[in-house]
Amino acid sequence: MVNLRSTFARVLLWMAALGAGVSSIPLSALAQPEPPARRQILFLYDENEATFPGLARIDRSLRDSFQSEYGKEVDFYSESLDVSHFQRAGYDRILADYYRRKYAGKKLDLIVAVLEPSLDFLLEHGKTVFPGVPIVFCGVEASIFETKRLQPNITGVLVKREFSPTLEVALRLQPQTQNVFVVGGTSTFDRYLLSIARRDLKAYENRVAIHDLVGLSMDALLKAVSTLPAHSVILFTTMFTDGAGRSFVPHEALSSIAGAANAPVYVALDQYVGIGSVGGNVYSVDAHGAQAAELGRRILRGATPASLPVREAGAQIDLFDARQLRRWGLDEKRLPPGSVIRYRDPSPWELYRWYIVSAIALLLIQSALISGLLLARTRRLQAEEEARRQREELAHVLRVTTMGELTASLAHEISQPLSAISLNAQAVQQLLGRGPAQAQEAGEALDDIVSEVQRAGQIIERVRVLFRKQHLKPVAVDINALIEDVARLLHNTLLSRRIDMRLALGQGMSPVLGDSVQLEQVVLNVVVNACDAIAAAEDGPRLITILTSQPEPARLSIEVVDTGVGVKEADLERIFEHFVTTKPQGLGMGLAISSSIIKAHGGRMWATRNPHRGLTLHIELPSASRAKGDAESVTATA
Repeated sequence: MVNLRSTFARVLLWMAALGAGVSSIPLSALAQPEPPARRQILFLYDENEATFPGLARIDRSLRDSFQSEYGKEVDFYSESLDVSHFQRAGYDRILADYYRRKYAGKKLDLIVAVLEPSLDFLLEHGKTVFPGVPIVFCGVEASIFETKRLQPNITGVLVKREFSPTLEVALRLQPQTQNVFVVGGTSTFDRYLLSIARRDLKAYENRVAIHDLVGLSMDALLKAVSTLPAHSVILFTTMFTDGAGRSFVPHEALSSIAGAANAPVYVALDQYVGIGSVGGNVYSVDAHGAQAAELGRRILRGATPASLPVREAGAQIDLFDARQLRRWGLDEKRLPPGSVIRYRDPSPWELYRWYIVSAIALLLIQSALISGLLLARTRRLQAEEEARRQREELAHVLRVTTMGELTASLAHEISQPLSAISLNAQAVQQLLGRGPAQAQEAGEALDDIVSEVQRAGQIIERVRVLFRKQHLKPVAVDINALIEDVARLLHNTLLSRRIDMRLALGQGMSPVLGDSVQLEQVVLNVVVNACDAIAAAEDGPRLITILTSQPEPARLSIEVVDTGVGVKEADLERIFEHFVTTKPQGLGMGLAISSSIIKAHGGRMWATRNPHRGLTLHIELPSASRAKGDAESVTATA
């Protein structure tokens, strides 16, 4: 139905063109183009290509070459003369009749004859069996081609078999060689190749001794090659049949011989490399098949066989087996330039290339990350050290400022022991003037003088410590003793401002691990702030209460409660920020620095509003038992 519709449409188109005055358009011009015809190619072998690896490689080379141009639009047929099994008279005529009947209904476009027996068959029967079909041959020895009388429909590629280049390579690899043993079979083709080998090796008889190992059974041959004299090499030609008439596939024969031999085996055919031979200057079966297929493709494109003369194309390469070179200790540096070496054992790099690359990439990434982390850690430590240095600078400035504010109190504090010293000294003078009877009272006065001197020294030392700029190592600090020192230091300031101080210090408290100067500065700053807040209040109680406790074994608490003006709820957190102050003359740095010091000691600091008036400053620090394991960290950051 589809073809009828297509034909009807073409007729209507032709009628429309005719009505338009285009009567010169032929109907054939309106026909759809026909698809290209499939190519029909026959391969003719002397033996079964599936049995002989060399023929199988030629078959693969031919098929690949034709399919590279025609793809799937080609049909291959393969026939084997099987001449090694059927040699009786008239066998060729039986085959000819069989092929004529078999291919009577096929229109072959090309025949490829592989090796001389196939070409001889077609020369004898091709006109009657495959009349007019173009023929391309390959694998025919150039030295015997002159005896062939080709018909116009036949062309091909000649092969020139040579054994002397392979022997030359063997002598190059083993310059101390003294004996060359030629190994071959007894079939017609075996004897033919042996004759070529003898012809080629005659030129070497004055350099080495040439011996034939031909006509032996396989068992006798294997024994012979296993006991060859030193400095020997073996040249293998081919073996379809041994001296006992036993048939072999040449590849299998060579593998057995190479396995038993005590000398390297060299070959002149590439298909023999990889099954035990060292290699040599070999004839490439793959390249030869591709050259024959190229001639066939040119014929299929329209060229006639007569226009394509028979050619002798070079297909020799220096090919070697890396495993056999290593087995016999042969130096690769002695190989001819441009040699091809196959079957190398893959190196760890070749086997695990992507694993190695991935591992290296991972190590590089890991190294980069580690380097980045170390760099970041170094920068962080530098930043922490700089922050610590700046914090200590600010703390020192704050201490100096605080000491400036307490100058009057300190002067009064120091004047008391000095006055006591003066009075006691005068008393001693009077007592000494009265005579020895007053010696005991004079001694007591002198003791008072010593005590007051020590007291003045302690006051001066506390002031000197607060003015000191150097960094101290963390030590166990008694918080209660530290608060009592601050109370004594501020005693006169409190009196002058009419402010009472009450201490409610916990008993049996653990010490704190830290910098005693910085911790004393924090308490001093908080108490001074409390004094300022109380002084700003016009009326009401004027009281500062300091409470210490240890609510948990690992935590100590300090609370400074004042009755001053306090701060707004919204400012409870802001007062710990830099440059935030509630005092007209304040810098806004005291609580910020104090908070950073407490954090550096692993603690925290915050403020809460009292129920009635004033503010409570809370300080929480870890006990020495908890901080002992972190002493180095405290040292680095304090």
